[in-house]
Amino acid sequence: MFKTALDLGYGYVKGINEKGKQILFPSLVGNAYQRNFTGLFGQRFNHIIDNMHVVLNNGREKQEEYFIGELARREGRNVSYVFDEDKVNHPNTKALLASASALLFPEDEQPIHLVSGLPLEQYVHQRNEFKDMIKNFSAIVEFKGYDFLKAIKFDKVTIFPQAAGAVYYAIMDNLQKYFIKGSYIGLIDIGYKTTDYIVFVVDEKLSLREDLSGTFNIGMFVLNNAADKLFTQKTGSKLDISELMQLVSEGSIFYKGKVLNFEEELNEVKSEISRVIQDRIKAVWGNKLDFFNTIFFAGGGGLRLFESLKDVYENTVLVKNSQFANAKGFLKVAEIEEKKGN
Repeated sequence: MFKTALDLGYGYVKGINEKGKQILFPSLVGNAYQRNFTGLFGQRFNHIIDNMHVVLNNGREKQEEYFIGELARREGRNVSYVFDEDKVNHPNTKALLASASALLFPEDEQPIHLVSGLPLEQYVHQRNEFKDMIKNFSAIVEFKGYDFLKAIKFDKVTIFPQAAGAVYYAIMDNLQKYFIKGSYIGLIDIGYKTTDYIVFVVDEKLSLREDLSGTFNIGMFVLNNAADKLFTQKTGSKLDISELMQLVSEGSIFYKGKVLNFEEELNEVKSEISRVIQDRIKAVWGNKLDFFNTIFFAGGGGLRLFESLKDVYENTVLVKNSQFANAKGFLKVAEIEEKKGN
């Protein structure tokens, strides 16, 4: 089977397939409309991922059309993240799943094994429902403006806890370094909406410590909310998603003839997010911290907050390609399952 791995995050979709192809785009979905002037002013979109006007045919009378990812950010109307707790049944989840899969599927028709995941708390309650949704999903995906049509269906689906996927990726290339009997390995995965924390104790194998693992409902969305409020307090106006993303990324924005700088205020918010995560982690892990070998940080938030969080323990490591840590870990899970099957 052709192996693909998808991390359908609240902030970004990350994916990788067995050939090493990687995709990354914002988890944004907007209403599609006819764009009559595309390309007129020298715009050239050589990469589909930057220009995803997606048409989904699910065998219904009416096709569904969406702007996805960068196109939704750039030109979308009524753009939204999939922020529901019930992400499994949200129609935008299926639009993101179909679009990302189409980009990762092989050119020829092959059976597909998809590994994906959920935050730890959602994994406990929704993994079977999520697996059934993906297993029963099928659609024809078309990218408007490109000669691209792909049938999407999955022959095998594996659902794995998100932070656990990142641990697999973090340690697999140097198992001897981390397999010290009786020691603990921790990982903190900071995403857009949630922060997962997971602990394994090393015995003959990795054993999950459920009592030391879970999910905090805090993530980088706090920074977006703060930026939105700061801008409104200063100007009396509201930002749409594309401008809000720019403000969070750059720390400043051009408005009414001048550049407004919020970098200092946003840095204070990042410090506060870090303090909350650190305090909660220490409350949960307590004196068990003395037995840890390494604490890893992963996720896009892990990358952005690592400098302010690395002192939580004497041996902290930012996972390489941290935003892709779960997706790459999921691919390792697919490889392990294939070896077991053989």
